[in-house]
Amino acid sequence: MTNPHIVVAGTRRSWSPEQKRAILAEADDPATTASAVARRHGLHSSLLFRWRRAVLAEQQARTASAPPTFVPLALPPPAAAVAERPAGSGVVEIELAGGHRLRAEAGADLSLLQGVIAALLHR
Repeated sequence: MTNPHIVVAGTRRSWSPEQKRAILAEADDPATTASAVARRHGLHSSLLFRWRRAVLAEQQARTASAPPTFVPLALPPPAAAVAERPAGSGVVEIELAGGHRLRAEAGADLSLLQGVIAALLHR
């Protein structure tokens, strides 16, 4: 059994970022509880939750400030307008979730179409 930390009024301990991460990782273990981890380290469980919120806010700020990622895509030149195509030319129109619509003629490059669909679905 470890010795509990005795906190005297007016004293304050400081925790390094590495110590905080280690204690939070210990608290994330499903085999224990935040209260048990807090007791082992001589701190209040609310401090663990405050640290966890700070870490999540930091991660969200990094994600929000990260530049958007773009998928490079080379498309063939525009095909002739729909009205100019002869009847029965084999045009397929695919409507995807999110309002995206894709038109492909018979014989279109399937790997290019798969890439375009994947890029549109993962936006």
